[in-house]
Amino acid sequence: MVKRCSRCIMPETIPNITFDKNGVCNYCNEYTQSNNVTISYSNLNNIRERKEKFNNLIRQAKEKRIQAGSKYDVMVALSGGRDSSYVAWALRKMELKVLCVNYNNPFSSPQTMINIKNLVKKINADLITFQFPNKRQERCSENNLKAWLKRPDLGSIGLVCLPCKSIYLEFFKIAKKHNVSLIWDGSSPNEGSIFKLEARAGKGIRPHSLQSYLKMGSKFIKNYRYLKPCNIIPGISTLLSLDGNTSYLRWRYPDIEKCGYFWFHPYNEEEVNQVLKDVGWSKAKDNKSPWRFDCEIDSLKNYLYIQLIGATEKDDRFSKDIRSGLMTREEALQRLEEGEVNIDIVKRVLKKIHMNLSDIDLIEKI
Repeated sequence: MVKRCSRCIMPETIPNITFDKNGVCNYCNEYTQSNNVTISYSNLNNIRERKEKFNNLIRQAKEKRIQAGSKYDVMVALSGGRDSSYVAWALRKMELKVLCVNYNNPFSSPQTMINIKNLVKKINADLITFQFPNKRQERCSENNLKAWLKRPDLGSIGLVCLPCKSIYLEFFKIAKKHNVSLIWDGSSPNEGSIFKLEARAGKGIRPHSLQSYLKMGSKFIKNYRYLKPCNIIPGISTLLSLDGNTSYLRWRYPDIEKCGYFWFHPYNEEEVNQVLKDVGWSKAKDNKSPWRFDCEIDSLKNYLYIQLIGATEKDDRFSKDIRSGLMTREEALQRLEEGEVNIDIVKRVLKKIHMNLSDIDLIEKI
C-alpha cells in the first residue's frame, strides 16, 4: 500500500518528497512555514483585498469598453471544462457583456462542444472559435511524444501539448480586434503540479523565471528529436505567450490584461457544480474526473505520470486544496478514483497521432 502524507494525500512516490516523524510531507511543512502563501482562505482581509481588486478590474474594463465603443466588457477563454464555464456564467451574472473564445482543440472531449453550446445559449453570450492550421496540434503532439519516449523525463511531458500552450497569443489578438481590455480564464493558485514544476525548473525555482526557461530549454536541446520544423512556430509562440502573463504580451498589448478568476475568489466546488448543473453542463461520461477532462491529452499525460511516478496531477491538486482549506483529507481520500485513467481515452488520443498503447507501455519508473 502506498504511503501518503498524514496531512494531505501526496504519495511517497513523488520525487523529492520527505516525511517528518509525524508523517507530514515537506510540502505541507513548507506551506505552513511560508509567509508568502498566495491565498489564505481563512484570512478575511486577504479575500476582501482580492475582491476589491477584482471589482476595480471590472470597473476599469467597463470604462474602457465605453471609451472604445466596444461591444464587450470582458473576454473569457472558454475551454468547455468546469472552471472556465463557471467563470463565463459568473461574469454574465454580473450583467457584463461577455465574449467567449474557444480554441477548437482536435483532442477535445466530445462533451466539450456540447457544454459550450449549452452554456453560451443559456447565458446569451457571443462565441468565437479558432483552430491552428495544417494539423499543427496533431503533428506536434505526435513528434513530441515520440521524441519524449526516446528520452523520458518527468519535466518535459508537457511538450506533448506544446501548441496548446501558445493559445494566449490568439486570445490577445482576438481581444485586440474586438477592443476588449480584460481577459478572464478559470486558472487558480492550486493548479500547476509541484512535481511537474520541480522536474521542469528545479526545486525552489519560480516557474516563469529566466532560470526555469533556461533549464527547460536545455531539456529541449538535449533531445534533438524535438528540433523539428513542426515545433518552430509553437515553440516561439509559447515563449511569447505562456499562460497569458509574459513580458512580450505586456509590451505588445499594454492595454489588455489577463487574469485568473479564482485568484480573486475562493474556489467553492459545491457552488460551481450546482451552477453548471443548472446550465446543462456535464463532465464526460467516460472520465471519472470533472477537472481537465475537456482535453483528452490530459488523460494521456496522467497515464505517463502514473507510469513514471505512480501518481497523477489529481494527487497534487487535492493536496493543495487540503492545505488551503478547500477540502478535507477524508474527502480527498474518498475521491481518489477521480485520478484513475480510462485507457480507452488514451487509446483514442494515440490513434489520432498514429500510435498505439504498446508504443508507450515500456516506460520505467524514475
